[in-house]
Amino acid sequence: MALVVAGCGGADKPPLERAQGDIERFTVRGQAAVLVKPEPPTEKVVVYTHGAGETIDYTFRDPRENEIFATLLDAGYALAATDAHGDNWGNLASERDQVALVAELRERGLRDVYVLALSMGGLNGLQLLDRVPVRAWAGIFPACDLASVWDLGLYRGQIRAAYGLGASASPRGVLRGRSPVAFDPPDGLPMRFWASTGDRIIPSRENTDACAALARRRGARVEVTATRGDHGDPSNYDAAGILRLFESAGE
Repeated sequence: MALVVAGCGGADKPPLERAQGDIERFTVRGQAAVLVKPEPPTEKVVVYTHGAGETIDYTFRDPRENEIFATLLDAGYALAATDAHGDNWGNLASERDQVALVAELRERGLRDVYVLALSMGGLNGLQLLDRVPVRAWAGIFPACDLASVWDLGLYRGQIRAAYGLGASASPRGVLRGRSPVAFDPPDGLPMRFWASTGDRIIPSRENTDACAALARRRGARVEVTATRGDHGDPSNYDAAGILRLFESAGE
């Protein structure tokens, strides 16, 4: 099963509409959501928690992500995502959006939930571990320490907007509650992180290294893959590795 990406034909359609698969659009908690189902029908679904600047309409725009999605669909996994209040940085509204999405998927018979978290979506992806049963968890340079992102200064406007902080309001309380974000993985949960020490957007030491260590201490089965380059480097987008991780949940 292939996914057709931007620049490869069908330019008059949004990228999502060019994905090959049974595509269903719906709304959860007032947020646009999408489900892409393979053939034959499955009970396995990968919940993709998106990065900053992403919406479901452009979930399949990036060729690097596209290869991952196509690999998972070919292997019999459905894909699902919600807009989750956009540039949410793990706020309460987005956490509730993700939990509601999983509940909707389970009602549709998709009961085996896997998480794929990208960048900002690491916050939502880890929050899910306390709220719903998850079979395996994959993070591509995932954020889990909001203070480390704030300190770099690049996304302070988005973080203020996500948490309703005025220009003069102190972010201290918000940052304290998500630095690191609270999560408690079930014993033995397969988890894998991909991150580079050269990442200048989501610092790997405060995010991947710290939260992978925390997950290990809490009983998860954790692997960390060192990648290269800056944020978004293609070495982070390991379609085969993500599939192996998810398949290991059945072993």
